[in-house]
Amino acid sequence: MKSPGAEHAAAGGTAPPAGSSRVLVVDDDQRNVRLMESILRTQGYVVVRAYDGEEAQRIVETAPPDLILLDVMMPRLSGFELCQRLKSRYETRLLPIIMVTALNALEDKVQALEIGADDFLSKPINKAELLAKVRAILRVKLLQDEVARQAAALERSNDALLRMQRFKDSMTQMVVHDLKNPLAGIMGNLQLMQMQQDAMTGPRLEELLQRTQESARQLMRMILNILHIGKLEEQKMPLRAEPFNLHELLQESVDEMASLAVRDGIGLDQRVEAALPALTADRELVGRVIGNLLSNAFKHTPGGGTVTVGARREGDELLLSVSDTGEGIPEDLLPYIFEKFVAGESDNSRRMLYDSGLGLTFCKLAVEAHGGRIWIESRLHEGTRVFVALPLRSPAAGVEGGRAGASAA
Repeated sequence: MKSPGAEHAAAGGTAPPAGSSRVLVVDDDQRNVRLMESILRTQGYVVVRAYDGEEAQRIVETAPPDLILLDVMMPRLSGFELCQRLKSRYETRLLPIIMVTALNALEDKVQALEIGADDFLSKPINKAELLAKVRAILRVKLLQDEVARQAAALERSNDALLRMQRFKDSMTQMVVHDLKNPLAGIMGNLQLMQMQQDAMTGPRLEELLQRTQESARQLMRMILNILHIGKLEEQKMPLRAEPFNLHELLQESVDEMASLAVRDGIGLDQRVEAALPALTADRELVGRVIGNLLSNAFKHTPGGGTVTVGARREGDELLLSVSDTGEGIPEDLLPYIFEKFVAGESDNSRRMLYDSGLGLTFCKLAVEAHGGRIWIESRLHEGTRVFVALPLRSPAAGVEGGRAGASAA
């Protein structure tokens, strides 16, 4: 519904520009309709005509006007009856109505106001009075519309805040739950070693230590993800770019997962190009990206499956890939997989596919901080492949000092 134009008070009562305010004129006498229409149109109002109450009601239900000039005495449906109907409905209760009547009895005017009319005009119509009352009523309507808009905006903001609070609460529970899992593994293994320390043999002790170490690494990855995501989003995390051998870093990450691969019966393959050039980037962050991707791949690959790590040069970039033969990612989740706290459920175990949903978010932010790209290809029940393209010389290498200074400040 469009609001009236700018209002101004003129000493001589000259009507202000009316913009595109729509006024519905309702009267069974066509002469009265034409008279009021001519007065209103000269002031810029858009006039809609109706010649009985039922026709006026249909117009209001189809395209509500900004104001109704409503005759009292009409056949089929009187002005009083139509006014009462409109004011009793929630959708039209605030629609301003000026009753136009030839009745001069005080009780008729009182009745018009009691059933909800906003004002009344007496016939014969006085031009100055008509325009003054139309302007006054439309000013009130403009304020009502503004209040309604602000109330709706406040309601939307309140709903958004409530959703954010519920989201925060559920995510806090999810993060705490995810942190408890590796911590429980560490504590359980330590208890086993304490209970069986006299009978603990070399292989058994080594297995428990490896499990404890893997749980500790998982816990550390999750904590660092939480700590660094905010800094990466705000570009306040300095990148310590330096040349390093990517092949060596990949081998370190693969070696960390080797015991897990043996324990779970998962194949671990490498398809790394023989002579990779040096990569200039933050070695620690790139290593954590690889660690997160490998951890995800192993988490969702069943025994007998395979995780494959690949790396090759493509132009001025190094292309890394981590693929698995696991459960895959649902198609509807793929567009959002790198967003914070996006998670799905495994079809078989009903466990969360991506825990608190922070690992892949961290990977995306860390890769993009180096001027690189990351994307995923996946088919449900067939497996997933994550690609990371990093420029051989990270743009961060030239701005390390600036970012470090900003961070320190």
